[in-house]
Amino acid sequence: MTNVRKDLFESIDKLVKKAPADWMIAACETLRSVDSDTSSDRVIKKLPLTNNADLSFLIGETVRMASNTMSWEALSWALDSSFEIYQQSLASQRIELLWSGPTPVAQIPARRIDQALYDLIANAKSEILLVTFAASRIQRLVNELVNARQRGVKIRLILEFEQSSEGQLSYDALKAFPETFVQNTEVYCWPIEKRDRNQAGRPGKLHAKLAIVDDTVLISSANLTDDAFNRNLEVGVMIQNNEFLINTKNYIGSLISCGILSRLTTMVPIVLAPSPTV
Repeated sequence: MTNVRKDLFESIDKLVKKAPADWMIAACETLRSVDSDTSSDRVIKKLPLTNNADLSFLIGETVRMASNTMSWEALSWALDSSFEIYQQSLASQRIELLWSGPTPVAQIPARRIDQALYDLIANAKSEILLVTFAASRIQRLVNELVNARQRGVKIRLILEFEQSSEGQLSYDALKAFPETFVQNTEVYCWPIEKRDRNQAGRPGKLHAKLAIVDDTVLISSANLTDDAFNRNLEVGVMIQNNEFLINTKNYIGSLISCGILSRLTTMVPIVLAPSPTV
């Protein structure tokens, strides 16, 4: 195998590991529709847009390498078949490593936590549950949640609050979400009277970071904040396993049914304030 072909196949392999299914389908259809003599730059301009900078770089790199090696139609089928094989591999593996923060010199096949969460929410069909300690500066996440709501997806939030944490969180996580969105969302808290206290008298914190989107569970160290998504060193896993999903949902459901977590039935006006760095 020549170095050019090897580099191209490696680029295709990296690309299919980054791409959401809907985007990949659209990209392959575009490649099949362009004329064979179309330049690589024009092909890149015709491809579907993406907010994922890594994905945008990889598709550009792949198209340019393929321009002297195969036709655009052949590239579309190469991407199509490679993506299908990768998806089947993921289905059998069921666990995917996620990260945010600095990228190691030795690249590992891991998606960013925020990108995985955005992709899950963008493709949600029935339900979304988010659990977090802190939330701030998450406009893109809010936009994805609003879009999901418009598709009829049920959304629940389990959040920490300044009052019930007795100041251990200085900015209510709820304030990261628009009031119009919150008014039509199930929001749960952990009441102060349900918390144990340490020797110093401080109550326990709602410190979990969890997302359940349809049949997928995402667990990570990352709060729903700009820093956690873009600057902090965070790690997580995305799990697609029916038994694990049922156990996780049952655990959350039990916390609600026994009153440890309580639904907020009256939303007080949200006072907007500068978001902290978390």
